[in-house]
Amino acid sequence: MYGELKRLNLKQLLGYAIFSEQEAAKLYRNLVRGLDKDTLVAHKFESIAKDEDKHMRVLQDLYRETFGEEDWAFPEGLGLKPFETEVEIKTIDSMVQALEAAMQNEYKGYKVYKYLAKVHKDHKRLFMYIAKNEHSHYDILKREKEHLEDAMLDEPEKLREQMSNMPHMKDYGFRVFG
Repeated sequence: MYGELKRLNLKQLLGYAIFSEQEAAKLYRNLVRGLDKDTLVAHKFESIAKDEDKHMRVLQDLYRETFGEEDWAFPEGLGLKPFETEVEIKTIDSMVQALEAAMQNEYKGYKVYKYLAKVHKDHKRLFMYIAKNEHSHYDILKREKEHLEDAMLDEPEKLREQMSNMPHMKDYGFRVFG
């Protein structure tokens, strides 16, 4: 990843970061779309989406201040992949897979902002703040994934029977299997 980043100038790096934040917010809103909106999990995902929106606005402001223009672009042809944002959550297994993808995105974001803080010292505090925020998102997602994986260790029939006694599972508001 750092190899691709080293080839980018600040304008391209900011374009990549703005795009990444935009796509991350979409991912979390897509996750929320499949859940009961009043659940704790839906509120967590919406909160992370709002954080990503804030990161995007701050980066857009920095881009505008630095380059005197509004239009940023995603740097094409460098091996940097856009994020996956379309997810369909119907089962615990599909939620675990979505959480794993989101964790990878957050970790990648953390690394990008750490790199930006290192090479663009004028904005080090901003980039470190966002990096720490991305890391906290990673930790939240990891805990949610671990809760689901722990629940999946039981046999499927037992899990179905236990759903009514597992508040952290009911909170997701989707079918267990199938």
